[in-house]
Amino acid sequence: MMNLIRNGAPVDLHYDYSSELFRISTFAKFPANVGVSERSLARAGFYYTGIGDKVQCFLCNITLENWQPGDCPAERHRRQSPSCTFIQGIPSSASLLSSSHSAFSPPVQSLSALQTSTSPPSIQIEDELSYFSHTFSSMPLRSLEDLCHRSNLSSNLNMRREQDRLDTFQNWNVSNVMPSELAKAGFYYTGQSDRVMCFSCGGTLSNWEPGDRAVVEHQRHYPQCRFMRGERTENVPLTPLCVSNPVMQLYEERLATFINWPTRIPVRPDQLAKAGFYYVGRNDDVKCFCCDGGLRCWESGDDPWVEHAKWFPRCEYLLQERGQDFVHQIQARFPRLFEQLLSNGDNNSREFSDPPGFEEERSEDAVMMNTPIVKAALEMGFERNLVKQTVQSKILATGENYKTVQDLVTDLLSAQDEKREEENERIAEEMASDGFTFLKKHRAALTHRLKSVKSLMEHLLEQSVIAPKEYEAIHSASSDKQTAQLIDVVLSKGNAASEVFKNWIQKNDVYLLRELMGRSHNA
Repeated sequence: MMNLIRNGAPVDLHYDYSSELFRISTFAKFPANVGVSERSLARAGFYYTGIGDKVQCFLCNITLENWQPGDCPAERHRRQSPSCTFIQGIPSSASLLSSSHSAFSPPVQSLSALQTSTSPPSIQIEDELSYFSHTFSSMPLRSLEDLCHRSNLSSNLNMRREQDRLDTFQNWNVSNVMPSELAKAGFYYTGQSDRVMCFSCGGTLSNWEPGDRAVVEHQRHYPQCRFMRGERTENVPLTPLCVSNPVMQLYEERLATFINWPTRIPVRPDQLAKAGFYYVGRNDDVKCFCCDGGLRCWESGDDPWVEHAKWFPRCEYLLQERGQDFVHQIQARFPRLFEQLLSNGDNNSREFSDPPGFEEERSEDAVMMNTPIVKAALEMGFERNLVKQTVQSKILATGENYKTVQDLVTDLLSAQDEKREEENERIAEEMASDGFTFLKKHRAALTHRLKSVKSLMEHLLEQSVIAPKEYEAIHSASSDKQTAQLIDVVLSKGNAASEVFKNWIQKNDVYLLRELMGRSHNA
């Protein structure tokens, strides 16, 4: 071996990574501050690549990194590479190491024994001489407790309010991902580095990089999170949904409507209520509190979330609770749903609407809005007012209603784009104005809307906009008066101070900003 080293260039050798004992030996230079043990990584089929905390499976070649305290290498391996035959052979509750040491292969005796049928990246001998010069008993292994067999993830319902989660980011100094995005995705700041934790599943994420999306990373690393799967009802969003029936916005209120739900119906009331539906009191008809979509004819095996996404894919509550990816998957399974609905007539429709005149004040509106084509657009989740305005414009321009769903949807999408452009223009115009004008114009709305100003006050104090005494005076006031006092103090300091206030709103609460623009437009 030493002759190989002395004579010229280093020689590439393939080591026997199928040996768990050998995999453990590769962790001699593994970072000491990583929250999982080398043994649990080796037991899960990984060897150390020598880069950061990145490890690689000897068989399927998947690489994983960014390990956090409490991570279970075997379970993460199973989740990220379920087809790996090695991880398939390890029980999900496997302990760290077999007590009989039967999991270890015999130590390597010769170069010929280092050949293997698998071909992980080759490693130069000069970088791996420590394997031959150290005994396994003297290798530095961190004595970290392996938490694979435990369920360390727990919910923190004190952080179920999005505003409370957002307030924890007052000392957040990472620009790769915004606090508002993290809070909306269920995370609150732990105060350590860039580590955040989900209020629902207790999952933690850190090492955020440019381009990372909080919701995407949450779904990828913790796919079983009840909040991400829409099974949590405790979350209180920062921006209230634009709902059709505010009385039914709470899960408990919806569930209470099912007191006379027919026992013969094979779908449970709690499933329907979680998916946003409440019972209207007749047959098996239910309605969504948010989009006002109605469904009936429930059958055994029906999933309310799936039916919701199938018939009303634009529902805000559906999108908030289950995400756009879920809706896309369901829609992909039923690509021609509405064409089939229109060709088959209304007899077999699972969707129902109230009798003409129930929602529309004028009979002509009822006739206009209850055609199969218009109803199909409403079923897709387009806002009723937008559909009504678009149909009215069509009738005024041509003298007739839409003849195809495609034409109506095309015009609705164009109308949405125009509405969005107008909104963006209003926002740009508003943000171009000076901070003093912005703050004075929206003082009443901000006073009503900003329920907690702790993080904002911390920012203003840090930027020397307010003095420590002013901070303490406002902080000591009752919560319902803090916002008004803060705005008055900032206004008294002129435009420069108001600009800092306005920029914080723009950076940390885009939803509030859009709400303010909407109020300005409607005023």
